[in-house]
Amino acid sequence: MLDYIFFDTTLSGKFKDHLIKVGIKFTVENDDGFGSVQGEIVAIPDETSEDILDELQILYDKLQDELEQILEDNGNGLLMNAAGMQAQLKDGTMCTLRVEPTIVTRILTVLEFDELQAFIDNIAHSVEEPDSGHFCKNIGEKHE
Repeated sequence: MLDYIFFDTTLSGKFKDHLIKVGIKFTVENDDGFGSVQGEIVAIPDETSEDILDELQILYDKLQDELEQILEDNGNGLLMNAAGMQAQLKDGTMCTLRVEPTIVTRILTVLEFDELQAFIDNIAHSVEEPDSGHFCKNIGEKHE
């Protein structure tokens, strides 16, 4: 199953409405990974076509932008119990990384959301393909 996490029921409702409209079966469960309900996880089958997954990713990104706007409009910043960032793994699967909201709030004071997403993607790549060589080296130079 591929998971999409939502921290706002209106936004998860929009996502689920779209899934129903295009005929994708899904399951819903509360995210209690931190000991209390933090959000809602909407899961779809792994076998979903790449075209549909691309469409869903665009919708999910749009809904995340809406969440960001809702939080800014409320003047609360990211005052919630958990924050999630998605990263695409090298095998193509999407993974939701849970991040302490106060850290996300502090980072978003200096970075745009897309810059934070690029940082998260870089971390995921580094975890999947660790480089234990020297940290300081010329890019493009191969060391053996």
